[in-house]
Amino acid sequence: MHRYTETTRRYALHARLLWRAAPAHSALNLLLVVASAATVTFGIVATGRLVGALPAAVNAGAGSAAADRAWWWLAAAAAAYILAPLIHAVHNAVTQVVSARYLRLVFGMVADVGTVPYGIAHLEDPEVAGRLDAVKRAMRDWTFVTGVDETWNLLANRLTGAGALIVVATWNWWAALLAAGSYALLAKVFVAWIGTIFDDLLEATGNQRRQASYVRDLMTGAPAAKELRLFGLADWLVHRYSTAWRDAMTVVWRNRQRNLRPILVTCAIMLVVNAGVLALLARDASAGTVSLASLVTLVQGLLALEAFGPLGDNQSALARNTSATTMLVALRARLGLPDLPALPNLPDLPDLSPRSPAGRTPETSAATRTAGAEIDLRDVTFHYPSRDEPTVERLSLHIPAGQSVAVVGVNGAGKSTLIKLLCGLHPPDAGTIRIDGGDPSADEATRNRVAVIFQDFVRYHLPLRDNVGFGAHARHDDEVVLAKALDDAGGTTLLSRLEHGWDTVLSAEYAGGTDLSGGQWQRVALARALAAVAGGAGVLVLDEPTAALDVRAEAALFDRFLEMTRGMTTLLVSHRLSSVRHADRIVVIGPTGDPARTGTSVIEDGSHAELMAAGGAYARMFSLQAARFAAAGAGGTDAGRTGGTAGTAVEPR
Repeated sequence: MHRYTETTRRYALHARLLWRAAPAHSALNLLLVVASAATVTFGIVATGRLVGALPAAVNAGAGSAAADRAWWWLAAAAAAYILAPLIHAVHNAVTQVVSARYLRLVFGMVADVGTVPYGIAHLEDPEVAGRLDAVKRAMRDWTFVTGVDETWNLLANRLTGAGALIVVATWNWWAALLAAGSYALLAKVFVAWIGTIFDDLLEATGNQRRQASYVRDLMTGAPAAKELRLFGLADWLVHRYSTAWRDAMTVVWRNRQRNLRPILVTCAIMLVVNAGVLALLARDASAGTVSLASLVTLVQGLLALEAFGPLGDNQSALARNTSATTMLVALRARLGLPDLPALPNLPDLPDLSPRSPAGRTPETSAATRTAGAEIDLRDVTFHYPSRDEPTVERLSLHIPAGQSVAVVGVNGAGKSTLIKLLCGLHPPDAGTIRIDGGDPSADEATRNRVAVIFQDFVRYHLPLRDNVGFGAHARHDDEVVLAKALDDAGGTTLLSRLEHGWDTVLSAEYAGGTDLSGGQWQRVALARALAAVAGGAGVLVLDEPTAALDVRAEAALFDRFLEMTRGMTTLLVSHRLSSVRHADRIVVIGPTGDPARTGTSVIEDGSHAELMAAGGAYARMFSLQAARFAAAGAGGTDAGRTGGTAGTAVEPR
């Protein structure tokens, strides 16, 4: 009973989605479906009456009243059979509109799950991420789209069955109900069976199938092709894929077999009931209580009652669709989102066409147009859900507006976590974080004051214009801003080498596109951060985005960055201490040494000279890295490169 109630609930949700996506077209389609079912039912009746009228018409001859009746029923049957496909054609055209708007609505709902909650904790939760991935994969399957299209055909079939039920009931109401009921029982059992299979595919096998898909992509994609061949991984990956896939599908296969028995039983019931009803009709026809016309009509009606039964691939596609949308709505509820969005339309994309802004001087740096912001962290504590101990504990830090601060620390000290908290990507468990008095975890305007380039920054497979312009929310089409930001990031020569300039797609996977080296990508990412100032950012954070550069290039870039952003509030995170020593202030975070505090906090704070004079953790790390640089230089190698590598080994992130 629970399964049948769940099926009804899913169909109700599906109907709400259709109505929300395209109310007018859905209403029109509903009218067309009713008209189609009525036309088919009338065709059944007209055909029976035509067959019944033919003997009398033949006997009476042309021009007789009997012949006129036969001609009338012939015209009626012909009209029904001509009108039905015409209605179906119009219905199909309207269905395409409904389906397109339905898909736009549902895909927008998926995008909401990934983007509307500002924090990223839900995307880092394996359960939520696995379910979201399962929903996305289900929506890429052809059955999901087919399920939308076939909704109306399934409804038309059911209504045709209802018309046939009325026709058969004029002969014997209880026989009609028995026959229709046997088909309906089979349909319910089938829907429950197929729904269980699709739920298993989405829920019980989500992680295993995701792993199998990952291994499959490794075998068939370009990124891992070199190592796969170099290390001879092909056979191992094939075995791993088959094992993961078999483990994933075992649950599905087991449930298929276990739940198949009810289907076989209901099939037997349906066969027995329909055989009995046909036998009863044959008896009445032999006794003369059923005329020839009625016999033809009733046989067609009994055959049409099959519309109450399972409808094959069409019904399977709808089950696939409703299973995915039900999980999607459950995910939205878990994240505090409404079941359905307020509006069916996705927002229009902004105009990205280049314009020549008036009244701007190209000489003005894109990174000096907004005043720096004040940062204040008080007794901040935070721990990840997967960990019992806090990553950051009672951390307090005040950064005046316009100051440049370097954040350093040993591996796992919480540097990246601190940046995430500053961006509002995670709210703190305790304490407060304020940027110019605003809370970045709760206030969008405050979040817009922070621009960050992470070490794992995104390489957008989009034109250079977008890759830089995404930093400037309201001025991404301003080529003066973009050009200055790219120049300040040291990427001017990059622009001159691109065949299509700003409109060159930064991916070799697209016609006319090109890929960039690691260093070039980092300059583009830096330009994006600098462009963000034009969009109102007051805090610039570089979270080790220059790892692909050698230590000298990184130090030079940081020095230039500090010069360009003078007056802005800047945070530099780097494992190479020589690269950040020119910052106004250096903050070292790490374990406090207090047994009662397991998380990290600020352990040293001062300028490079002050911390070196203090002889603490910073001085020890700096001296160790400097010694390795010197040893590398004495060995005749590139001191910068080797030193950078050695520095990474000493103090990784």
